[in-house]
This record gives sequence, structure tokens and C-alpha cells, in this order.
Amino acid sequence: MKRFARVLSLGVAVLTVFAVAATTHAASNGLGITPRRDFTIQPGKSVTDTLYIQNLSLNQDLQVDLKVIDFGAANETGTPALQLGDNAPQTAWSLKPFIKLTQGTKIAAGKSANIPITIAIPANQGAGSYYSAIQYTAVNPETKERVNIAASTASLLFVTVPGEADERMALKQFGAWQTTDQQSLDGYFSSWYFGGAPKELAYRLQNSGNIAEQPSGSMLIKNMFGHTVKEIQDANPKKQLVLLGQTRRIQVCMKTSVLESKDPSGQQTQQSVCDDPGLLPGRYTAEVALFYGLNGNNTQELTAKTTFWYLPWWSLVLLGIVILLIVGLVFLIRRAFSNRGRRYRR
Repeated sequence: MKRFARVLSLGVAVLTVFAVAATTHAASNGLGITPRRDFTIQPGKSVTDTLYIQNLSLNQDLQVDLKVIDFGAANETGTPALQLGDNAPQTAWSLKPFIKLTQGTKIAAGKSANIPITIAIPANQGAGSYYSAIQYTAVNPETKERVNIAASTASLLFVTVPGEADERMALKQFGAWQTTDQQSLDGYFSSWYFGGAPKELAYRLQNSGNIAEQPSGSMLIKNMFGHTVKEIQDANPKKQLVLLGQTRRIQVCMKTSVLESKDPSGQQTQQSVCDDPGLLPGRYTAEVALFYGLNGNNTQELTAKTTFWYLPWWSLVLLGIVILLIVGLVFLIRRAFSNRGRRYRR
């Protein structure tokens, strides 16, 4: 179960904007919060913890209201979909019935607060993953006007209830992936590449069980002669989760490079990007082996194989030239033999 608790950062990077950016302006509005909490709770037991909230404004007090909301997967990239409506239906994995939480608190300018939270799991609760989010709304206590929050606005809460869980995953698709939009990660699977070489492999997993799964595994890329040209040791480098009922697409770079830059505050940052894998023109076969299963349950394996062609335009032009040369050479040879035959007949 400890493994599950270590990997539950999947939606935080997408769902929150970190408070560091807000502190670059002394008078900016914003909240620094606990981005997530992960718990393993036995049926019939409870856990009490605290949520950290900091008022990043140095000149304005804030009334912060807290509300438990559910969330799911908005799309296949893992972007969480917060259920913000007052009449939003409760999800099957909701923590709402199990949470006791202070509704709100006043935080002075530049100060912070620790809000107690208790999660109690009923004795008859089945094993599985349960999760919800804490939504924060900031209000000016004097004008009662809602404040535009410039920092994090939600904390994710994940609970694993131990026991015999239903773990069912299906590998729906695997292949070379062409990203068309780096921001949204939109793109498509393709088997033919006539421009640049493919930089990513991707697979789609469907979770039909009751445990949020973090797959692990490796990939191999072989050329047309069966020789391994790339070996990807980690098929889930960002430790992404597949939520309950979700079909999740996970993209993996064939070759990764690290770009260093500075953020607006002057801090040195690093960003991993997909680099050209250096493939030669030809047909390639890619294989993936994935494993999933919580500690205490049987580890299950999923495998798939796919092929793709990398034929850049220059290679097609070169192939055309080679074909023309061969045709021309054959023509000259046949012509030479034909002329020789005529001389012999004379």
C-alpha cells in the first residue's frame, strides 16, 4: 500500500498552479495550500490530519471557505475534472460521506493556518481507492467579494482501503504517437512517418476495477533485422495513475533531453522534452510489457506489439535514384549484350 501512497501526484501538477509564482508580487492575491494528502485507512478506522493554507497577500485579509467536491478524469491525458456544481452527483469513489472538515476560516494578510480534517472509514466499507478534493474559495471579509485566487485552489485527497481489491486493466491500444499540441498533448497514433522520426510511443489503458492503478514496465524497439535499437526502462516515467473508470493515455519519449532555463523569479528550472531518437529509415517493431497490482495482490501483466515505418522524404528520393540507376544499368547491360549478339550473327 505504501507504493500507492507514493505515486498519487498525478493530478496535482495539472490541477494546481504553485504558489511560488504568486509570491513574486507582494500585493498579489493567492493561497499556498497542501496540494495533496494520501492515506491508507483500515475499515472501521479513522485518520486526523491538517491542511495547510497560507495567505500570500501581504496587505489583505482573506476569508477562506472550504468545500469537499468530487473529481474524475476529464480526458485521456489525466486532466482532472472537478465537479463544481452544487447538485453534482456523488461519484462511486467519493470521500464526501467520510470527511469531517471545518467549513471556513479567516487568515490575516501574510499569515497561515492549519485546518483539521478527519476521514473515518466505515467498518463495512469495501477495499479499493477513494478520492475527492478540497476546493478553496477566498472572500474579502470586509466587502464579501470573491477574490481572484492566483495560486493553488484545490487539494487532492486519496485513500486506499486495504483488502481484496478488484484490479482489472485492459491495454486498448499501443503504437507510435505523433503529438500535435504540446500544451494539450493532443495527437494521433500513426504507422507511417515521412517527415521527422517519431519521438514517442503511447498506450491506452482502461481501468474497470476499483483501484487507481500506476502501471510500470518497459519497452523495446527493434529494426527490420530484429536488432534492438532502443530500450526504454521505464514505461511510465511520470508515475501517472489510471483512475477508476478511466481510459488513460500515457506517452513515453523514445529519447529524453533535459532543458535548463530560468523562471520569472530567477530560479533555475529543468524540463524534460522528447528528443530525436536517431532512427534510420526502415520498418520498426515496438513491444511493451506492463505490470500493475497493489502490494498484497497478484501482479498482473499486459503486453502488446506494434509496427511503424520511418521513411523520410530524402530516403524516398534516394531510393528513387537508386532504382533509376539500377533500371538504367540493366538497360545498358541488355543493350550491350544485344549489340554483341548482332555482331556474332554477322
